[in-house]
Amino acid sequence: MKVFDFYLELNPVEILHSKERTFSENLILLVYLFLISLVIYRIILFAVDTIKPAENSQAQYNRRKIGRTIFATVFTISFLPLIFSSLNFLPTVMGLAAAGIVISLKEVWLNIVGWFVILGSNGFKVGDRIEIDHVMGDVVNIGLTKFSLVEINPEHGFEQSTNRLVHFPNHHVIIQRYYVVSEKMNFVWDEFRFSLSVDSDWAKAEEICNGILKTELILAPEVIEDKIKELSKNYLLRLGKRTPIVYTVLDKGLIVFSLRYLTPIRSKRMNRIIISKALLTAFKNEPAIKFEEPK
Repeated sequence: MKVFDFYLELNPVEILHSKERTFSENLILLVYLFLISLVIYRIILFAVDTIKPAENSQAQYNRRKIGRTIFATVFTISFLPLIFSSLNFLPTVMGLAAAGIVISLKEVWLNIVGWFVILGSNGFKVGDRIEIDHVMGDVVNIGLTKFSLVEINPEHGFEQSTNRLVHFPNHHVIIQRYYVVSEKMNFVWDEFRFSLSVDSDWAKAEEICNGILKTELILAPEVIEDKIKELSKNYLLRLGKRTPIVYTVLDKGLIVFSLRYLTPIRSKRMNRIIISKALLTAFKNEPAIKFEEPK
């Protein structure tokens, strides 16, 4: 009879109705509730997989991972205050529960913090071109937990869309270095380089290059000034020289020309095409100017 009374004392219903539970009874109740909840979780998971099977193993993995997270969160929030209802235990347990939730969902919280960083004055917005974690692209969406880019071919001289979407968790802006070309300042410095043989008429070539830059690629000064004023609201910006310039350097037995100019970020490739065609046309009638491959 005493054995029966002992098992009766371990009855979860009896323990739950007890107003003054010992610490050992609380632990026993916790085990009971965990096992019951685990059985319910397994039944629900089996029912979902039977009614609507996952399309592939990746989808099934993601579904089960989300299910485990929800199960752990609901179990912690629902049962711990019930078990440790004593005022002596409740603040401690609630603090531990809150700490456990923060730690288990730390990436979620970091993503939310990253979202605030993105929306801040040092962040970016849809339409900006950014480079992060060696991926360049145009921002097409900013969500609470992730942002999306349309990938840009990173090879120098191309920089055209690959039409692939790349998704990044927002916490990348906290732990990764990133570069932004904002709509407020959507032009960058670019350089077009080529080499001539040492016996070429470099002075004539330099004159032709300056003419091409000044007629084809000059940006309106008022446009640049307006963008600089807008960007200067948040940054101390000194752009310096804003007009195109041609650098002529003698390097390894070759005459190297560098055509440096400001260009809208999305016009880099087109401007290189314009420069290439103009140079080929102009140099065609100049026999004293000869292209040379770098050694």
